[in-house]
Amino acid sequence: MTTTFRHKNLGQLTGKSADGSVQFLGLKYASLENRLAPPQLVTNYGSQAIDASKYGPPPVSPLMAVNREFGFIQHTLPLPEVPPHSDLEGLNLNVTVPLSNSGTIDSNAKLPVYVFIHGGGFAVGSSWYPHYNGVPLVKISIEKGKPIIGITLNYRLGITGWMTSEELRKAGYKANNGFHDQRTALKWIKKFIGGFGGDPDEITVCGESAGGLSATMLLLSKEPLMKRCLSTGGAVLLFKPIPTAVAESAYQSVIQAFGLADKSPEDRIRSLLTIPADHLWQKAPMGVPLIPVIDGETVPGEPNFVTVASQKDDPAFPIPARKWCASLMIGESQLDSNILAWMGLDARNPGIAAKFVESTKKTLSSHPDAADALLSAYNITPSTNDDEAMLSILRFGADISFYAPALAFAKGWPQTKENKFFLYHFNEGNPWEGRFKGEAGHILDVAFLFQNFNEFLNDEQKAVARAYAEDFIEFVNGNDPWPPVEGGKMGARVYGPSNAGITAKYVASGNPEEVGRRGHVVKLGEMVGFDAILDVFQIFFRGG
Repeated sequence: MTTTFRHKNLGQLTGKSADGSVQFLGLKYASLENRLAPPQLVTNYGSQAIDASKYGPPPVSPLMAVNREFGFIQHTLPLPEVPPHSDLEGLNLNVTVPLSNSGTIDSNAKLPVYVFIHGGGFAVGSSWYPHYNGVPLVKISIEKGKPIIGITLNYRLGITGWMTSEELRKAGYKANNGFHDQRTALKWIKKFIGGFGGDPDEITVCGESAGGLSATMLLLSKEPLMKRCLSTGGAVLLFKPIPTAVAESAYQSVIQAFGLADKSPEDRIRSLLTIPADHLWQKAPMGVPLIPVIDGETVPGEPNFVTVASQKDDPAFPIPARKWCASLMIGESQLDSNILAWMGLDARNPGIAAKFVESTKKTLSSHPDAADALLSAYNITPSTNDDEAMLSILRFGADISFYAPALAFAKGWPQTKENKFFLYHFNEGNPWEGRFKGEAGHILDVAFLFQNFNEFLNDEQKAVARAYAEDFIEFVNGNDPWPPVEGGKMGARVYGPSNAGITAKYVASGNPEEVGRRGHVVKLGEMVGFDAILDVFQIFFRGG
């Protein structure tokens, strides 16, 4: 069923009616001169009525990558109808608007808005994935009497989103197209959300995994881009942006793979702009880092634990949003790092334990006591069997790559009434059959938050999902869902595990053991610095 709505600026739109709301799908927020060009804000749809009842084309990425994401979640959902991906028409977004008590869209409602940025390692993902559908979450907001508008957006991925080189930049093609896309989408939302009944001054940007990292990268903007920010399952320190020298090497690998190495720069770029779109993902060499680059604009420098955890801005990595963002919320899951098993650690077996011991001692060769303490804390010896060692290494990875960065952000945020920080920990185990059943793994928190898997949960699990959603809705509405972090105590909300009788609770002390975390990584960081401990995991993950 469809609904027709006249937007005061965009004209007549036909949306999809959905359980107390209307979804306007595939709304184009930016146009592209070519697949590598900077995004140009779309401000006019012309005089014709727009059919926004179906999803727009996603940006170019591997086909059916959604099934891999279902594999991480360990459950599937029915897939909607989606057009083929496009190198030029993929910059679109979806808006879910709650209906008023009279069953219509109130364009004067001035409702708060959340904008969700999907994850996928900057290589895959799309706003149409069914587990991101905003209808159930918006419905809960209506039930609570605190309605919100939900938005999901696309941004360029892989080669078109993140490849850069000196010759591309000289030709006018910027680095980090994906970040420029996200910023342009937020400008479109600020300009046009009022016509849907949204408040352009009450926008919460949230994201998961690479989307969470993206959300925190937006905090580096001098221009205020949001009122509030929420990052789950990934923040700036999850993996560091690469320097231009590494990006240059990646570019050379790509042009070699495409057979363009012997062409002139002009012909090379012309070929990159015209080769079949499917080649952009089918022929891209495996393992080449197509990820955010230090460009001095969207990414001003390389972050580290010291700069993030300090309330004094470092010119090498300034965070202007500490002044303009009213609230920052960061959450992480008990085994967020399980995603890294599939992304590379599985390839280190057999014998992963001995390899990890050797790599740790080499990385911490100037701090042998810290190396011994780390290996002892996580019970890893050269003879530890593969399965046990893998889980221990993943627990270490979760602690240093997800938990420790959340604490660092909490310490470095102003913690004032004008700039609050909220911390949470997701401990609800995966209820479905699969490798990580019973573990609070990566992406599972999003599956619970958006309520799209509720029919596959028991009552206790649904209660955890509902509590999480209600807290999220309070945050988007500008309220404190629990006390913000103050001083040295990392007071936090904890979700689950429901099989231990916990739905949601607030732990004022924030002590690791009380929130379901291990204190090992804090002690190790205090011994030699958190960046040195992060190096242990990242060097091993990269194959060192």
